Amino acid sequence: MKKRIKQIIGVIIGIIIGISTTVGATTIFNSKDITYSSDKTTKTNVKDSLDELYNKTGKCPKGQYCYTAPVALSDKVELGDYIRMTPTSTSYTPPGELTGCMNDANCTQNTLNPSELNLWRVIRKNEDGTVDVISVYASSNRIYLRGKVGYLNAIGVLNIIAAQYTNEKYVARTRNIGYKNQMEYCTSYEESSCPKDSLEGEDFKLVNKIFGSVIATTMSGTMQRYWHSIRRGYLGENDWGPGQFAYTLETLGGDGGSSCTHCGYMAMKLVDGELVDRRMEGGIRPVLTLESSVKLKNGDGKSESTAYILD
Repeated sequence: MKKRIKQIIGVIIGIIIGISTTVGATTIFNSKDITYSSDKTTKTNVKDSLDELYNKTGKCPKGQYCYTAPVALSDKVELGDYIRMTPTSTSYTPPGELTGCMNDANCTQNTLNPSELNLWRVIRKNEDGTVDVISVYASSNRIYLRGKVGYLNAIGVLNIIAAQYTNEKYVARTRNIGYKNQMEYCTSYEESSCPKDSLEGEDFKLVNKIFGSVIATTMSGTMQRYWHSIRRGYLGENDWGPGQFAYTLETLGGDGGSSCTHCGYMAMKLVDGELVDRRMEGGIRPVLTLESSVKLKNGDGKSESTAYILD
């Protein structure tokens, strides 16, 4: 019901005392079974009649109180629209056993606050009614991946971290930007058992289309490099890349690929067939799939200040 009358004095009185009232050509209120007929409507149910009349006039009847019923997400949003949605988690520290970064002097893992990322943009509408959105900003803190463990687990760990940015009321699925059925965990960094991933990822094309690039800042406006779910594989005689992150062009000094403008790679040294114990860091920029059942409460989605609010 797009517009529903919550308080109509005449109807209430008709319900309570069962008297008849005339509205328009013919109106009948009955205390047991309220019906409505008029030369202006084809409906016989009061609620449906009022809906039809509202749709014809485009406004709430004078002197009455109306409210806007929630609208289905997929029916209303367009690509690029802004949505406000706050993840429920306020603190998460990735386990060192997976990232390779233990709590020692050389690598103390940072803690993330998933709820800080509460502004999203629509990058795709799916056939099943769900909607893919990406955070406008990257996380303030960066996450470390370290050595061989960090490289082998990189894709899986990034998806685990992205899952912390969920809200069960609205979110169906989560992923780190760039993930699409890659091998999440490898047992060896040899390319035959841990294949490198293509830069021609769909997420990058979608984000570039909406934002113009994959560059992102933190909410405070600081330029932030962030992890992409991509293993570059063998990059040179002594370098292996555990993942992918976005940089500013000035910092990058190069281009990571046509669909990943301003991307660079984090290299790890391969010495005598083993990755040396180095750490690399990057922020998090998750992609969420919102449930098809999600409703929009208000907003128009056209700017940060008028972002859609979920019901």
